Amino acid sequence: MPDKRSQQTVVADPSKERSLGASAVRGVAWTGGGQIARQLVQVGTLLVLGRLLAPGEFGLIGMAMFFIGVGQLVADFGIGSAIVQSKSPDAVELSSCFWLNLAVAFALCLLFLACAPLIGRFYARPDLAPVVAALSITMLLNALQTVPGALLYRAMRFGDLTVSQLAGSVLGSLAAIGLAFFGAGVWALVAQPLVGTLTTLLGYQVANRWTPRLVFSWTRVAALARFSGALFGTKLLDYAHRSADSVLVGRVLGAQSLGIYAIAVQIMLYPLQQVSAVFVRVLFPILVQLREDLPRLRAMYLRAVASIALLTFPLMGGLFVLANDFVLVVFGQPWMEMVPLLKVLAWVGMMQSVATTTGTIYMSTGNAALALRVTMVTTPVVIIGMAVGLYWGILGVAVGYAIATFSLFHYTAKVAFRLIGLELSAFFAVLIGPSVSTAIMMGALLLVEPWGAAWTAHLRLLASVVLGAAAYLAASLAVNRAQLVETYSTVRTLWRPS
Repeated sequence: MPDKRSQQTVVADPSKERSLGASAVRGVAWTGGGQIARQLVQVGTLLVLGRLLAPGEFGLIGMAMFFIGVGQLVADFGIGSAIVQSKSPDAVELSSCFWLNLAVAFALCLLFLACAPLIGRFYARPDLAPVVAALSITMLLNALQTVPGALLYRAMRFGDLTVSQLAGSVLGSLAAIGLAFFGAGVWALVAQPLVGTLTTLLGYQVANRWTPRLVFSWTRVAALARFSGALFGTKLLDYAHRSADSVLVGRVLGAQSLGIYAIAVQIMLYPLQQVSAVFVRVLFPILVQLREDLPRLRAMYLRAVASIALLTFPLMGGLFVLANDFVLVVFGQPWMEMVPLLKVLAWVGMMQSVATTTGTIYMSTGNAALALRVTMVTTPVVIIGMAVGLYWGILGVAVGYAIATFSLFHYTAKVAFRLIGLELSAFFAVLIGPSVSTAIMMGALLLVEPWGAAWTAHLRLLASVVLGAAAYLAASLAVNRAQLVETYSTVRTLWRPS
């Protein structure tokens, strides 16, 4: 049931309203611009590395990154989000969080160095051990940047965050491409996160100029630890159901299959990482400030969902139709096994691009424990679905993942929306316009597909992208004009003097 406070008359402060609105717009502008730039860097890097490296080398790094990802989650244990959510963390709390984070990360780094040969034995790949050992350093680097990054995020200094992250993406990509060109193989993929994370850390430090004090107080950090503990459990389970497929495919089907599967999943995740993540990062601190005013919170949340769908639905719909030419042009003939995977995962990406926003509701309303309980229900279902699909190879894993994800969406959304008094029908209502426009676009692409059969794949893909964009814009003007006008107004606001 909605909180009783939501039923009280709330007198809005006009100046605060304008300030929050301006912060949201600036946040979307900086974070969105940065994500677009990073996406271009990542796509370009993936295109080049896909030509320089073999699928098996991507598979090898995928085997290592599952365990490294778990270590990074444990090292962080949600303390960054706890700092953002806290009302007024002081110097003692921040320093205590920093030293606790660093100590956990250092212990984990030593543990992974010791266990690297065992991980290599688990996959029957002895050459994996030195890769795991080298990547374990990223846990220390991530621990060093957690508190400075959280302080910039809490202060809504999205410009500094974006510049630092973009610099990390660019330098990490350049290092990977350079090493791959000179024949470094999988070590090019190892260098990318190491160089990128170090660069981002230096950027945060230059922007923030925060240094920890030589103090530690468990009493002062205990409240943050309670919040971060539940959040950590949620993230860990969520990571398990998002990454268990990598372990299953790598262990049962081998590095070659894992390399193809991992790149297909990475392409599917682009809308989540490059569009949804923009709104989620900006939305969280805004919703924290609106948690006493549920009507405004609901309105802000639905506007964000509608904007995400406006951008991600056509991307995934176009990927479904153009998967064959996309893989052939971008990656080449050795990667064509990826095509049916992309056709399945495109629908998953479309749904998850809007479903992932429910996490901001749990965090902004202080219900991390409830999010943990929900994730404890959903994670086993997803893992079982992928495990069953292994019998039919990597395509079966993708289908099992899709079925499990779609079957759980109603449950996860319903639980989250109950916290803010949001009806599920209102959520789906804002998705109608983007859905219909995307369907029209896909129909147009399928209708003209036979006409380009004699063209080269490059020309056919280029013409299809132009046609798809035009068809989607025309359809949106016909059935979703109000949302386009709102988006246009937001863009104009970015250029309006404050």
